Amino acid sequence: MMVHPREILPEAVQQILRSASPEAENKGALTAAQLECIYVQRYLRIWIPQDLGGAEMPLPDAVALLEALCWADGSVGWVVNLGAGANLFAGYMQPDAARKFFTDEKAWAAGSGAITGKAVHRRDGYVLTGSWKYASGSAHATLFTFNAWHIDENGQQLRNAAGEPIFSSFAVSAQQVKIVPDWQVMGLRATSSYDFAVDQVWIPEAHRFDLQHPSPFHEGPLYRFPFLTFAEITTSIMLSGMAYHFLDEFEWLLQHKKPSGFDRLLGNIPIVAHTWHEIQSLFQQTRNRYYHTLKQVWHDHVSTGELTPDQLLAMKKAAGELAMVSLQAVEKLYPFCGMTAIYLQHPLNRIWRDIHVASQHQLVSPLYHATESQSDTHVG
Repeated sequence: MMVHPREILPEAVQQILRSASPEAENKGALTAAQLECIYVQRYLRIWIPQDLGGAEMPLPDAVALLEALCWADGSVGWVVNLGAGANLFAGYMQPDAARKFFTDEKAWAAGSGAITGKAVHRRDGYVLTGSWKYASGSAHATLFTFNAWHIDENGQQLRNAAGEPIFSSFAVSAQQVKIVPDWQVMGLRATSSYDFAVDQVWIPEAHRFDLQHPSPFHEGPLYRFPFLTFAEITTSIMLSGMAYHFLDEFEWLLQHKKPSGFDRLLGNIPIVAHTWHEIQSLFQQTRNRYYHTLKQVWHDHVSTGELTPDQLLAMKKAAGELAMVSLQAVEKLYPFCGMTAIYLQHPLNRIWRDIHVASQHQLVSPLYHATESQSDTHVG
């Protein structure tokens, strides 16, 4: 059985990250105190290669840490997860480019997995044009990564031998990007998940990289793990962390709140006690199954370097179930919270808003999990 997130995250870190939540939400970006904590703890460097000063942390250990960060605060966990996940690209880049972008201790990649840009090959490099949405952590990013179609000088899409359009991933410095601060949403408000654009920006060939195949530059298992499965794993765990925080806050209500019209505590009302027990059991069972599957998949990947389609599908299913059960746990308990949870600054309200925004991510959508096919989805 997996441990509670509080056993993974130092209490002092939790206090710094959580106490600043109201300020960060009002600001629309992480606070100086939260950022300093993230940098000191080196959370953004968990998946950067060791030869660049990163931790190159095994996937299951890092996932448990990211869940704990989402438990501490949804916006913090979200931007660290996405930032650390994009910093993983250091292992896929040509060594000179990786050193340029990632030797800085505060290196932070924001970006998008959508293929909404164009790349024209010119002068041993590419001229990039396009716009992308939802680049979490934009307010703090030192570089941006994104996908773009390969276009010839006549404006035609280039295609491979099978006739499929070709796309690649690219990295540019934050100074080359126009940020559009348009993140006006109900939850995850401190994630600065802004849109961004580049217009006729030239970059050298070395700043192009490929996430569709194992890295040719690093032999470590992190950089040979199927990236789409990596994204499914890391997206779903964010909802789990938020749900765990909600469960903790709700448990406090059970022990201290007497609902209007009742002469007993919330936890002593039969319908609440029954629902609480049912949800707790289902959440823990689903979470344990997710971690069990993750550890098995990672072990097999490290041991053999290969994963079967059945293993990838099992991981996708476990991730989808964890995301769904996490969201449902919050939805089923929220009606029992009463007026306590309607105030914007109350943790229960903030978590409710955060997890409902998080639930709209493509990789945790029931539309995505309604199909067993992964071939039409690109994530960066």
